[in-house]
This record gives sequence, structure tokens and C-alpha cells, in this order.
Amino acid sequence: MHCCDVILYVRLTNEWYAKDTSKKIRTVMKSKGEAGEHLCTNPPYGYMKDPDNRKRWIVDGEAAEVVKRIFALCLDGYGPSQIARILKEDKVITPTIHFQLKGRATRNTPPDNPYNWTGDTIADILERPEYQGHTVNFKTYKQSYKSKKTCYNPEEKWLVFENTHEAIIDADTWARVQELLKNKRRPTRTGKTNMFSGIVRCADCSEKLYYCTSKNFEARQDHFVCSTSRLKGKEICSTHFIRAVVLEQGVLARMRLTIACVR
Repeated sequence: MHCCDVILYVRLTNEWYAKDTSKKIRTVMKSKGEAGEHLCTNPPYGYMKDPDNRKRWIVDGEAAEVVKRIFALCLDGYGPSQIARILKEDKVITPTIHFQLKGRATRNTPPDNPYNWTGDTIADILERPEYQGHTVNFKTYKQSYKSKKTCYNPEEKWLVFENTHEAIIDADTWARVQELLKNKRRPTRTGKTNMFSGIVRCADCSEKLYYCTSKNFEARQDHFVCSTSRLKGKEICSTHFIRAVVLEQGVLARMRLTIACVR
């Protein structure tokens, strides 16, 4: 057997082994997920693994109080960016730093400022159904064993097991916060706003369209894009784009037509 043939044989063998192993792992994870076991390696901020039963989540008291405060601030009318600023000013350590102090491994690089909360972190906490005491499986997936990219499943593909661990947030508070988040108009970094921010939604996935602008943009360059494709990937919903001025002109034309019909 020639050297090239040997190399090719080894590569094919490794490829087959990796594919077969990945298939077996997916089968095991699917079985666990359908049985209601937690699929994530680490519990979300606010919970920790029970030392006596590693498959069970228990409340992490210190972090849980911060989670409760975040939800309370949202009910008081504060948006994710505002809540992040409040926690930063009050010198509340970030989840990554908290995990490190607890001796828990983290994937994120520790921030230079241990109190540097971000709006994205707050938004992620506010949107986690696990805080109601539910196990939520199959929220994400990988397209193949060759890809490291995490893709997001639509909610209808999630598998939810209720009351599997102690709740940090009650169902009423959760529902009220989700309603607020749906209708919240978050200011952009430039301070510019648009009358349709928080109102317009994607025709395909029904999620909100993000208002995008910049200090360097002319008015005609401001636009809206689908939040699903931006945050969860084009596999869930393809990118949808509409300029703010086109949207405004379209709505105005429709209003004029409606008024003319009424008259």
C-alpha cells in the first residue's frame, strides 16, 4: 500500500469514527432530553447543581436574589440596558465572575471590570423560562458534527418539562415581564428612536424587527431587520430588511387610502 493510500485510509477511518461517535452522542442526548433530563452542562445563573445529585438543580441563593431584582426592575419600567447600568453602578458582580468565585468553569473570558453587566446578558436572563422551575430541552442544535456553530430551534420544537426544580420567578411575574419585553421600545446607542420601534414584526416568524441606525447614517439609511435572523441565525428565519423611510411612506399611504375610503 502506497503512502498516499495509507494517509487516505487513515483520514477516511477517522472521518467515519467521528461521524459514528457523533451519531451515538446525539442519540443519547435525544433520549435524555425526551426523558426530561437537563441537557446543558451548567445550570443558568441563579441555579447550581445539587452536590448530592448532580442531575438536579437547586437555587443559588446569592445569584437568585440578583435574578429577582432584575425582574423587579423590569416591572418597574427599566429596560435591559438601564438594568445593566444600575447593577454596574451598584457593583454587582457579573455571572461570569460569580461562577468563577464558586469554582465553576466558564466559557466566557472574565471582563476587566467584574461589574460590567451588558444589556444582552440582562435580556437573556429575562427571557429564560427555566426561572419558572421548568426544564427546557432542544432549544439549540448543531447542523453537523463538523460544525461548531450553535443554531437555535423555534419555540414549537422545544420540549418543556414543568416544575422540575424550585422556581425563582413565579408564573405571573414571568408573563408580565414577557409582555413588557414584547412592547418595550429600547433606545439605540445614538439616542435616535423611531415611531415604529417595538411595534413592527416579521411577516414570517412574527418576531420584532430591530431598529438599526448610526450617527453616520443619513435618515434614508435607518432600517429595520428581523431579530430572529440576527440573534438566532438565518436557518430559523431568513434576513428581512426594510428602510425606515420606506416603512413610514407605506404606512402613510395606507392611512391616506383608508381615510379616503371612509370619506
